[in-house]
Amino acid sequence: MKTMVTSIVFAIIFVSAAAPTANNYDAVTNDWYQGHWTNVYELAQNRFAANSNDLVAAHIMVSYDILFSDFQTISNSIIRLTNIAEEVSLPAYTNVYQVLRPGWEYYLDEFLPRQTEAALQEQRTKSYIIHKNIHSGFILKTLWDNGAW
Repeated sequence: MKTMVTSIVFAIIFVSAAAPTANNYDAVTNDWYQGHWTNVYELAQNRFAANSNDLVAAHIMVSYDILFSDFQTISNSIIRLTNIAEEVSLPAYTNVYQVLRPGWEYYLDEFLPRQTEAALQEQRTKSYIIHKNIHSGFILKTLWDNGAW
């Protein structure tokens, strides 16, 4: 009985340590780097459930969808992100957004349509390599540093 209780306590501690908190930039970026993409994805989904215009969740989802190279979901995520970002008035973010928006538009209009399914499959295979930084890390850091997380 004592062993079972100890096992349960350790399991709870492990799960709580592995899951990023909704307000912790370091936990999210570390989870991503360690290859715990499902944790990060679930965080984004939970944030969207609480607020469908959550900017942090939108950036996480674009990174997630690019990582796993699904043409339709990447397109939808970028469109959702740009719609949300258009409404943001945080100067530190809007400056970054104005620089990045043309790249997202290029990605949607030029890059993705030219990709073959074979090329996307190759990218999906590479996706499972861990120890990569999240694509939107510097944007998430900007949001964290400016209290918008």
